[in-house]
Amino acid sequence: MKISRIFDALVNLSTAIVNRLIHCLMIATFVYLTGCTKASDEDAQLENTLFLINLPANRWIKYHHLKDDDWWRQSHAGLAYDSTRGSLLVFGSDTHGQDWDNVVHEFMPRQREWVHHGVKSTPNTYKVNSEGQRVAGATDLAPWASHTYDGVEYDPIRDNLVIVASPSHNPINKQIPGLKSDAIWLYGMDKEKWSIFETQSGNAPGNYFGAAMAYDEVNDRFFICKEGLWLLEFQNKNLRKIGSAPNCLHRTLAFDSRRGFLYIFGSYKGTCVVSRYKAGVFLDEYAEWEEIAPTGDDCTPYSSVPVAFDKKVGVFLLVVDQPKIPADPKTKSAATLVYDPQINTYEKLLDSQAPTVGMNFMMAWDSVHEVFFLLTGDWKNGMTVWVLRLEASQKP
Repeated sequence: MKISRIFDALVNLSTAIVNRLIHCLMIATFVYLTGCTKASDEDAQLENTLFLINLPANRWIKYHHLKDDDWWRQSHAGLAYDSTRGSLLVFGSDTHGQDWDNVVHEFMPRQREWVHHGVKSTPNTYKVNSEGQRVAGATDLAPWASHTYDGVEYDPIRDNLVIVASPSHNPINKQIPGLKSDAIWLYGMDKEKWSIFETQSGNAPGNYFGAAMAYDEVNDRFFICKEGLWLLEFQNKNLRKIGSAPNCLHRTLAFDSRRGFLYIFGSYKGTCVVSRYKAGVFLDEYAEWEEIAPTGDDCTPYSSVPVAFDKKVGVFLLVVDQPKIPADPKTKSAATLVYDPQINTYEKLLDSQAPTVGMNFMMAWDSVHEVFFLLTGDWKNGMTVWVLRLEASQKP
């Protein structure tokens, strides 16, 4: 009898200890998160944090909507995840003579708020500097409004947003004389100021239009796909070409940090095939890209596509627009595919239909809350932030 009571007491104690540890962990996480942001309402932030970590699995949930604003999602823009603050950073413009957006837009999930870093540079401030590089701004310099596609990444070591892009579609090019070249732009998140990366190697692609970029956090290096594959290393101010690569226009370059492979998703005309490149610690200049046709669930060929890598599960998530239904052409949706690089398969999430995404390079995996964020919308219906928590295969 006494042994039974002692056993029950130990079980109750163990349960209490576990619950206390979970509670302390949640508090510690919240303290860490709020300490890294411009927090104004801690109760709301805690509520949002608990909402994110308790999401139902494998479903897109509408998390925030911005309507009737003077800013919306630009389909030619890109997105990066700021792992220091746990926020989403958007930069890029549709240009074509209609939009001059060269501002960094930051979405803070814990506050459910957008913050805009500065104001747009007016066209009369666009010029070419003494180095022949395109610069804008009356006082502090900034890049021209540009199509950025997948040329937007975050550098957690130096706390910079990195932009590799070209304003080739900006019509102001024809109005400004002088040699024009593309710079790699850095936006310092702490000081909220732009600067130009000065490479000591003297090497660079002819231009960065349609370039795609991915960050290898294991080795602190950036890969750029443009007229070949380039390696950008900030620690030694080096930019060098390391081999060939497919044309990355309208494509997404992503890094598998678990296995050390680069992947290219999409094509200009649409595909389900992926390209793979082994990115070793000591890079082989003669390494070849592999073209891989995944098996598994059916895939609708896709062009530009939002892609992000789940570092916890070790898979990629893609959102692919589906064909119109002849019987109901007004019904439009997108399928969510899990690409498992370990077994080279697509798996369609059954309960995760999303609205159509169009040209979209705006999805990221949030390593703090362990969820995916997807941005959709346009000038007609504003900007919507969706969130999804991925669990292991739902198939038996």
